[in-house]
Amino acid sequence: MQLNWLSYQYREWDGYGRYSNRLIRALIDFDIDVHCLLTEAANMPAWMQAQLGIDWGRLTISCLPPFYLNRVPGRHWLLTMTEGSQLPKGWRETILKSGVERIIVPCEHNASVFRETGLPVHVIPGGTDPDEFPVTRKQWGFDEYYTFLSLADRGARKGWVEVWQAFYQAFGGPEETSDVRLIIKSRPDGNDMLALIRKAERPDPRIVIIMDDMDMREFYAMGDCFAIPSRCEGWGMPHREACCQGLPVIVQAHAGLDDGHTREWAFVVEGGRLEPIPSHFDHIAGEWMKADVGALADMMRLCYERPQVAANWGAAGAQWLRENQTWRHSAKALIELIEVYHG
Repeated sequence: MQLNWLSYQYREWDGYGRYSNRLIRALIDFDIDVHCLLTEAANMPAWMQAQLGIDWGRLTISCLPPFYLNRVPGRHWLLTMTEGSQLPKGWRETILKSGVERIIVPCEHNASVFRETGLPVHVIPGGTDPDEFPVTRKQWGFDEYYTFLSLADRGARKGWVEVWQAFYQAFGGPEETSDVRLIIKSRPDGNDMLALIRKAERPDPRIVIIMDDMDMREFYAMGDCFAIPSRCEGWGMPHREACCQGLPVIVQAHAGLDDGHTREWAFVVEGGRLEPIPSHFDHIAGEWMKADVGALADMMRLCYERPQVAANWGAAGAQWLRENQTWRHSAKALIELIEVYHG
């Protein structure tokens, strides 16, 4: 089997870049001949395409958000996702103009949204890489504390504000509970609110804010529990990768995190409320779900008070992901889909 694979980039810090990198490697492990290209290849002159050995007689799969989609010669499928409950403005028209025959998404939430295009939509779950995220024990020097991790990349979408609120609801101020920590990570330029909190005149010594790029395996190794009740997700790679590494993970079963199996690997908080997605969030439309802070606080308190139970659940989740949701599982399902519809 031979494929062209198009992405707008293959960088590790980008969700689609990571997704493509790992799925392509898994396809290659199945002896699939994958020609990796950037989307701009479709706009190159024919002589340049020939020099690069591009063969549009192969099935082409574009793995990217629809606003990067280019029309290509030959048969063309789209692997994509969306985080909100609706297609953003212009996505349907762009997809239909591209000549895409089929759409592949990682979960039923995405399938229900992309069926608006009228094209056939197929669900193939994303994966995890157990070799990249081996089960580890906490490191970093906070051994005397129970340490929660949260993620604030890309603003409020990952639910760090709700985690912050739940932390104080569950544990009060430092004079009430001093043996617990919350580490919140963001990118260097990714969160103005966190930057202000870090500069507070009288900071809470239990709160650690990291605003830097770092190896996520090192970040996960800092904590006892990962609280990441995302308001919406296309799939949810950090959640699953942290669990793959053995952390108990607290999530909401919503959007990309509601694939029918969330409770097999994560602690799920209930009772969130749907709200319109603010207009300043580019390329997300419709509604997202804010976690119930009280329910989140109860779950965090449970993990803190019963750390061995939480650790055991993390270990069981890591095993479930290894048995059911690796990139090898994803690649096998994609190959089977291609054999049925492309031959």
